[in-house]
Amino acid sequence: MSLILLIILCGSIITGIMIWEKNRIASFLCFSPLFILIILIGYVFHQSLYEVTIDSLQLHIDREYETFIVKGNWEEGLDEYRFPGAFAAFYVPGNGKISNIKRNNVKDTEEMDWEALNLELRKTLKEEYESEWEPQIIDIEPDEQFQFSFTLPENVKPNEVKLYYIHVREKPMDSLEYWIKNIDLK
Repeated sequence: MSLILLIILCGSIITGIMIWEKNRIASFLCFSPLFILIILIGYVFHQSLYEVTIDSLQLHIDREYETFIVKGNWEEGLDEYRFPGAFAAFYVPGNGKISNIKRNNVKDTEEMDWEALNLELRKTLKEEYESEWEPQIIDIEPDEQFQFSFTLPENVKPNEVKLYYIHVREKPMDSLEYWIKNIDLK
């Protein structure tokens, strides 16, 4: 396949050079595979150097009666290919269950081993934040602007709940990297 692309690229360049004096418009059309290749290489190079930080994530919390709505916005934009997922982890007193969870969840679940990722998330959270309660983890579609909503169990105050946004990044040829941001519900 790459040999065919190389032949097409070389042929178009040679043809473009040969007809330069006769017809410049046709010559530019012959150079178009080269221009496309240069643009593609530039885009990949730019994306490999561009890195967003967790500090560019702004979170805003609204409350409508018993429902909390968390809105997130990445101010600098997300890396194009460096994130397989995002998650929210809830630590609720007495291991209570969060209910009425509404969010855009990850659609491509076949590509990822969710059980292994869930165990890795739990291990990372345990290392970072010691808690006597088990985390309840939900997946969220990573997007430049996202939101999710939930309802706390009865008799649980917002200041008793610990909520973390976890952004999972995967650089090429590297292991997964976890960015964790605390969300204060007060």
